[in-house]
Formats: sequence, C-alpha cells, structure tokens
Amino acid sequence: MGLDDMFMSYLNPNHEQTQALSNGAYVVDKQIKNKNGTLEIKQVIGDHHLTYILMDFTAPEGTVLDAARYRFADYGLAIYQTTMTEFEVVNDSHPSDNKISLVMSIITKDSIAGQKVRFKVKDLQASDPYPGHFKTVIGGEWETDLKLGFTEYSTLYEVNKNISMFGHEAILQSISVSPISISLKIESSSLDDIHQAAGPLKEIGLNQNLDDYPITIKYQDGTSETTSLLNGIHLSESHRYLFTVKRFEHVINDKEISSIVFFDTEIAIR
Repeated sequence: MGLDDMFMSYLNPNHEQTQALSNGAYVVDKQIKNKNGTLEIKQVIGDHHLTYILMDFTAPEGTVLDAARYRFADYGLAIYQTTMTEFEVVNDSHPSDNKISLVMSIITKDSIAGQKVRFKVKDLQASDPYPGHFKTVIGGEWETDLKLGFTEYSTLYEVNKNISMFGHEAILQSISVSPISISLKIESSSLDDIHQAAGPLKEIGLNQNLDDYPITIKYQDGTSETTSLLNGIHLSESHRYLFTVKRFEHVINDKEISSIVFFDTEIAIR
C-alpha cells in the first residue's frame, strides 16, 4: 500500500528511499475507541534497533489539539528490553482541529520485528515548546494486540577492529546501517575511563546535547555529515560494552555510504 503520507512528511525521503521504505512497511490499520477519543494505529517501519509506529489520535468534536508537543503519560509494549521511547508530533495542514498524528519511536538493543505485543497507552499530555511542562489534557486508556510485522532495513557489518577512544583501547565489534539509524557496538576493558574522559552531556541549546561519541558518514559523491548532536542513545553494559544508536532527522542515503569514521578509525562500507 506504500508508505503513509505522514511517514513521508516525518522522514522526507526521496523517490528511491520511499520505495525502499515502502517495501519494509507493515500496515496495521487498527482503531481503538472510547468516550475520550479514538486512537488509530496506522503503520510500522523499523530496522534492527529502531522502530517507528505511526498513529492518529482524534479527540471528541469541539476539542482543539494545537499544542506544540504531545505524548502519552504511560505506555507499554511488554518488551522488557526496550531502552528508550519517545513521541513526536507530525506536522499537518489542520493544526487547530481535533486530530493529531504521532510517531512513537522505540530504540531496543535487539530487533522486535515480527513480535506480537500488547500495546497500551494512557492519558494524552500536551506541552508548550521545550522546556514547557507536559500536562494531561485527555484521560483514558487505549489498548490492543499489535503485530510488529515490518521488515528490517538494517545491514550488519562485522568489524572487530582495534580502535582508540580518548586514548583508551577498544574494539569496534560491529556497525548496523539503515536509512533511519546507524548503530555501533564497542567493547573495552577501559569503558569507565572512556565515559569519564567524555564527561557529562554538554547542552548547547534548547533540548540539544553534543554527541559524546559522534560518527562521520562519508558518501560516494565526496560529501559527508557528522552526528554532532545526540539524537539517539548510549547504553553501557557490564562496564565493558557500549551500544550506541544514532537517529537522524530525515532518512539517510544508506546505499551511497562509502565509509564511516568513528574517532580516528575509518570503516569502509560495501
């Protein structure tokens, strides 16, 4: 059925990327209604570590949903390895009506593609632009069984290469590349020292922090981009393993990547 228009607006892919994303998209088309509103789960896409769930929320007639930010106060998928979940509003052409479109992003250490989950959200909250505080504007629960039937976009590259991070030895085990995220797995017996050298998150703007472990993507046409801002997650495990997922505002040209640079090490992408 193709990629939903709201996903198109959210990710802004070109024609070739749209075709690729459409091939992996899973159409849900399920409505959950109660007296407080209707939640329609429309489509799911994702890679090995990042999953996007597109949904529409329609409030009762006469309600205006025009806040800058929305989220649900409580949510769950009964996936115990989930590490980070966020909600983002997708801009539409009718900002003062009773309907909003939301993208729920879920970052996990392992893939959740194909899983059947119990999806549940509770209490819609609204907020002014950051750093505004969220307040519940519509109470209620919306719950259903949901299949995450999307096809992963990821390509995994086993690297296993010695690298240096802030002067400490580490091993870059693997890189996972997709149009919506790039993930790295690192092992080091000096991980605590690496974290200490990186220091605390450095805030440079409203809800903007520098990425302590940036990557540079080099493309075949000679252009490049660097993840200077943190838009994802860093997860440590057993004081030895570092797992980091880099999200992007729009899709990236993953098929045009020639190499990825991490600290002083350049990894060719075939």
